[in-house]
Amino acid sequence: MTPLANHDLVLIGGGHSHALALRMLAMKPIPGVRITLVSPDALSAYSGMLPGLIAGHYTLTDSHVDLYRLCLTTGTRFIRAAVTQICSAERRLTLDDGSTLDYDWLSLDVGATPDLQPVGGGHPDIVPVKPVASFHQRWQQWRDHDSPLAVVGAGAGGTEMVLAIAEHQRQAGHHGALSLISGGELLPGYPESVRRRMQRYLDDYGIQLREHTRVEKRGDALYANEAPLDATRVLWCTGVRGTRVIADSDLDCDDKGFVRVNETLQSRSDSRVFAAGDCAAFPDSLPKAGVYAVRQAKVLAHNLNAAISGQPLQAYQPQKRFLSLLSAGGKQAVASRGGTLSVAGHWVWRWKDRIDRAFMDKFDRQLPTMTPPAADPDTLHCAGCGAKVGSGALHDALRDLQPYLSDGIEAGVDAADDAAIIHWADNKRLVQSLDYFPAFIDEPYLFGRVAALHSLSDLYAMNATPHSALANVTLPWHHPKLQGRDLHRLMAGAVKELNTAGCTLVGGHTIEGPQMAAGFTVNGQADPQQLWHKRGARNGDRLLLTKPLGSGVQLAAMMQKNKLYGPWLDATLDHLLVSNRIAQQVMQGFPVHACTDVTGFGLLGHLHEICQQSDVAMAVDSDSVPLLPGTLSLIENGVISTLNEANRQVLMHCDTQQIAESLLTILCDPQTAGGLLFSIPEAALAQALVQLREAGVNASEIGKVLVKNGDSSRDILLH
Repeated sequence: MTPLANHDLVLIGGGHSHALALRMLAMKPIPGVRITLVSPDALSAYSGMLPGLIAGHYTLTDSHVDLYRLCLTTGTRFIRAAVTQICSAERRLTLDDGSTLDYDWLSLDVGATPDLQPVGGGHPDIVPVKPVASFHQRWQQWRDHDSPLAVVGAGAGGTEMVLAIAEHQRQAGHHGALSLISGGELLPGYPESVRRRMQRYLDDYGIQLREHTRVEKRGDALYANEAPLDATRVLWCTGVRGTRVIADSDLDCDDKGFVRVNETLQSRSDSRVFAAGDCAAFPDSLPKAGVYAVRQAKVLAHNLNAAISGQPLQAYQPQKRFLSLLSAGGKQAVASRGGTLSVAGHWVWRWKDRIDRAFMDKFDRQLPTMTPPAADPDTLHCAGCGAKVGSGALHDALRDLQPYLSDGIEAGVDAADDAAIIHWADNKRLVQSLDYFPAFIDEPYLFGRVAALHSLSDLYAMNATPHSALANVTLPWHHPKLQGRDLHRLMAGAVKELNTAGCTLVGGHTIEGPQMAAGFTVNGQADPQQLWHKRGARNGDRLLLTKPLGSGVQLAAMMQKNKLYGPWLDATLDHLLVSNRIAQQVMQGFPVHACTDVTGFGLLGHLHEICQQSDVAMAVDSDSVPLLPGTLSLIENGVISTLNEANRQVLMHCDTQQIAESLLTILCDPQTAGGLLFSIPEAALAQALVQLREAGVNASEIGKVLVKNGDSSRDILLH
């Protein structure tokens, strides 16, 4: 039985404190609490390895926490989105996709944003290091240039960064001039011995150090101490402010937009809100450093548990001394621990490397598995009509939805009638389809969008115009408050896609069950002369596929959490959210002889259906079939959809001509919200590809239609 939950704890940001706290909470779950992590990025940078990444010592995977894997393993919901508004008075978040998310308890670990006030809020030549999570992407845009580069800020972060850039240039054979600019002295607060050692490393790379220098903007130009700045690229590593979403919230913040917290990491204005890391403003003006965020994680995890459970909280006490390990470009580093002594060399870098890799291993091989809290043995769940979701939760979830209204809707979801009433024109055809499946991801809004798009795809495959829809939803057994929240997010996602399609939600049915599931009965109208069918493919036609394959494999990787890779899953989800409506509208201007959507039976299964209905054969160029990133790699590592074996029955109708086993697996891979497959005349191919790509559909020609030979058992030739 799914463990019951009656409280939502939402974590915003995937920083060091939250990543570590999730590990701890997984090992000691809070009874009755469902945890959700919200972050705009699937990968979270570990700041200690960021200079090594820039220098070329580490890969992106080495130096970033995969938040999808972390959340799946620890039983945490993950929402890939940015929070645009925090309203603690209503305990509600607004996300950048337009949806809302309610919470009972909230924790913030969103880092900080660069303070660019000295340069008027920004400049096109300036790239800020923070937020760290997205810095690597910004750096990639202009790293390989020989033009002069200046790093502003000579603290630990700026000094390590300019040395890392110098090492990158050395390895890449670039020779752009580098300078390190500081408003004060080099590495303020560090022992003199550390500054001397790091100065020597700067000198070895030929990096110019400019101390007591202020960079500011005058007009459109950057100046350093009254003189034009001799740099066409500037990396900003000094001064930070609170993020806009926190500064604009109703939480108590300091004059730089950081959340004021007390010694228990609780907001001073709302005890149900916690904050850690750079976004928190402590009474003693704690420096913004990752070593503090790491130490705060244990207190944060304990206090979240204690606050929700009504137990005493702990006070966070910052360490007065800590080991400092500064990387120095190449595989060398400087170590110090307070006082005046320091050591340096390659052996120090190897020491730092072991510490950093051990930290990252906590989120790889040492990820704990969530032990669910026991379900309430006194709570019974009815079947039959008794399994319906309560009317209060249902009303609250649907109250704010604003479904699009199609012509002819006499009674829909806004009415309390027992069924929808729809007027239908006599000269049109009603096209109707039903899809329903369990949630593949524990994120109701995203799942609602995909479920709606998947259902609508059958209408697009027949060239019908969506008109109305009925929802069928199963919600997990939880407190009615949480069920209402889930239903609201799921239906908000579904209505977003239905409204875009001009399809009216006219009603539906909800029940409780062990797992979230959803589907839609969709109605469409069509001119009988314009309908597309699976029959009609002709000899010489070309085959067009509008989406890459691999979603079945990618979603199966979510079940094998150690094989999941966040960026690959991100790309998959992005493709699932592309509506087939775009391709349908483009192809209405071309002669379509046959069409279907590629879904549960896999590409070969749906090709075989067209062959059977059209009495033709097909030749498929397997090398031209587009694939989602990482799909081949996952298959080679043993990831496969459970439905793949059943889909492989179609291979008895195929001439595989020694096609690789991994490719056969992809061609039989069941697709969720897959693309459209068109059979069109060869003469229309070039223009169709141009217009599809102009509309944002990256369609591919994957084969052609042939005359069926005498062997009716073999109708698909793979080569």
